[in-house]
Amino acid sequence: TSLSQQLKPRVPFRRMSHYYRLYATFSATQPAEMPASFLPDENRDDFDGGSPLVERLHAYADQRRLELVKIQETAAKLWYDEHQLPYKNENDRRGEPEDMKPPRYVGLSDAEQGELKVREQDCWIWNRRRERYEPMVQSVFNGADYWMDAKKLRPPEKPNLKWQPESFVLLGGSIAAKGEAVTPGVLSGCNLAVEGAPSDDPYALPTSIGGRRLALAKWIASDANPLTHRSLVNRLWQHHFGQGIVRTANNFGVKGDAPSHPELLDWLTSDFIENGFKIKRMHRLMMMSDAYRRSTSHPELNALEVADPDNRLLARRSPRRLTAEEYRDSLLFSSGELNPVVGGLPMMPEMNMEVALQPRMIQFSLAPAYEPSRTPAQRNRRSVYAYRVRGQADPFLEVLNLPTPNESCETRDAAAVSPQAFTLLNSDVMSDRSLAMAVSLQAKSSVLEDQVALAFEQLLLRSVTTSEKQRLTQYVRDMVKYHEANTPLPTTYPTEVTRSLVEEFSGTEFEYTEILPVFEDYVADVKAHDVSATTRAIADLCLLLFNTNEYAYVY
Repeated sequence: TSLSQQLKPRVPFRRMSHYYRLYATFSATQPAEMPASFLPDENRDDFDGGSPLVERLHAYADQRRLELVKIQETAAKLWYDEHQLPYKNENDRRGEPEDMKPPRYVGLSDAEQGELKVREQDCWIWNRRRERYEPMVQSVFNGADYWMDAKKLRPPEKPNLKWQPESFVLLGGSIAAKGEAVTPGVLSGCNLAVEGAPSDDPYALPTSIGGRRLALAKWIASDANPLTHRSLVNRLWQHHFGQGIVRTANNFGVKGDAPSHPELLDWLTSDFIENGFKIKRMHRLMMMSDAYRRSTSHPELNALEVADPDNRLLARRSPRRLTAEEYRDSLLFSSGELNPVVGGLPMMPEMNMEVALQPRMIQFSLAPAYEPSRTPAQRNRRSVYAYRVRGQADPFLEVLNLPTPNESCETRDAAAVSPQAFTLLNSDVMSDRSLAMAVSLQAKSSVLEDQVALAFEQLLLRSVTTSEKQRLTQYVRDMVKYHEANTPLPTTYPTEVTRSLVEEFSGTEFEYTEILPVFEDYVADVKAHDVSATTRAIADLCLLLFNTNEYAYVY
């Protein structure tokens, strides 16, 4: 029996209850941050440089908060004296009747009330940033679903050992419309029973608080579960060929795409299982295949584009554009700026200043401005180490189709749109990389023709043709004349920014100052005003090559 036939459900099941049975598997799972020791080989190189910056930002916010609290408590003491009542601080008077304590935010103007909320929020944010320098792991524990302080994801000191989770089908998805009760379970459509499950419910998972996730993990990773291994093999195929045998890699159900080569998917899955689930072996098998090693050209390309426009039959190789992270890393590697250090704290790459400083609302306040890492060695690392803010996308990576962190991405979008051309020709990221590349070329040779040839060898990995060398050498000479007549302005960085907000209860607009200490001793990348007109002209050549299809696409 083929694996495709095995996956056909043999027993009827209700899709809705299946969803909520899987949901029930995690009803006793709570997120938490657990203490852990640093590993001996863990990278802690930038701890000394990053921690003082966070401490300063926290101290600034806390100092301003305490100044406002002092004004408030001075007025509170006067209120208690006027009402002949003993003074109680802000924490002690929270549970008091309204006529036995001063008004909230007593003594503060509407603007001061708004700023106090901002400073309290900033103190929490910077205190959380402090914890990045402490050994801690994001983890889960089995326990009751209690109202956890989201600012400190810590497990309770005294867990409720008598608590038992209850799960229901939520009618219409509403938490207030509970339908029939459900217990933890897996998909019966996979036709694979859970080990140790009762005979009258072979797809049930344990109902005890502990053991649910482990039982589900064993079921998913079972040698007899064909869906897991088909999904994994399909993902590997998608990685190498640009699209999976099943193009909807997140959806193997009836609403997903049918496999283009079902027998091939069955064979690869069987081979994967029979050979001990060795992923490296599967990579080798795919990459050594005739299909993978085919050329992007074809003797009958026009006919193929009509017969198989999506190249589902793999008669040729489809060119692939570099992903956003690959493109950025390639730029840094080509210009000699890439820092290949592994691990450590997340780095903050340079970002368009307008986007970095734009106000970003969080919980009736504004998030702190984005500040890049101080030195090029810190920020010019691989993109995998870049710190990503969920509500603030890096415009350079975003325009190159970097997926949003708010949802699952089954495959990268490679659409070519006009903003990409503007970004790749005009952005600071591209200008800085081009200038760094130009400086590197000049360090290797003082002859313009040799610099052009070196640029082709380093960026396009081929020799320059005679025609290309003549035309581009003349292009650089023309651009030298242009740059000699146009002097660029120096780049300046702000050390503070003024924010404007509206106090949520009174509607009063107020302003406050946010400091940007990283820019006080910021080490910038090479900028146009730092170099000669000749260097800027060679940078224009590098920018041109960075924008070629030869550089941006894998053929």
